Amino acid sequence: MSAIADYTQEEIEKVMVAPMLVSMYVMGASVSGPIGLVKEMMAGVETAVQVGKASEPGSLLNALFSEENMKAQQDKMQQGTKESTQGAQNMDEAKAKMRADLQAAMGVVAAKGSPEELAAYKQMMLQAAENVANAAKEGGFMGIGGVVVNEAEKQALSEIAAALDNPTMPSAELPAAQESAPAAENAAPAEPVAKDDAAPAANDAAPAANDAAPAA
Repeated sequence: MSAIADYTQEEIEKVMVAPMLVSMYVMGASVSGPIGLVKEMMAGVETAVQVGKASEPGSLLNALFSEENMKAQQDKMQQGTKESTQGAQNMDEAKAKMRADLQAAMGVVAAKGSPEELAAYKQMMLQAAENVANAAKEGGFMGIGGVVVNEAEKQALSEIAAALDNPTMPSAELPAAQESAPAAENAAPAEPVAKDDAAPAANDAAPAANDAAPAA
């Protein structure tokens, strides 16, 4: 079992933002009215908090999604959701960027957490998506008619599940110093320059030096 101390601040933010992205993804699939939007956004947040409370004390999900930590990280989470879709020219691009961030968040937990933690994290996001989709009706008029989960939301749920099934593992890059060391060791020694070959080069360089002198 991993602990919150095992993760960098950047990784923590990435993992915590993902459930909010799930909410945005489902909400964007079929936009509800003002009241419905509030219900849907709250459904995603409440799901994360409930999972945090129900998780084993000291576990990753318990630490990350406690009410205290959610409040402490609130500004960074909001910034993270904005950055996720930044630069997108249309809804398809925004959705693709959000799916990539979901895959990256899963990759962080897959790399540092246990299989049980990864499964619990994935289940939390699937549950958040379901709860958001069920939070408000779409397609009705003034609260009359409509369906709880329409076809667009069902498609969104399917796309989210597919993204969560394919984590993007963090790249393990060696420091530049370590990467250059083997190259330096394997490099062939430079061949000595013969004196006869070096002389013409020196003679050729002399006029250039003389031409440059007046400019100085």
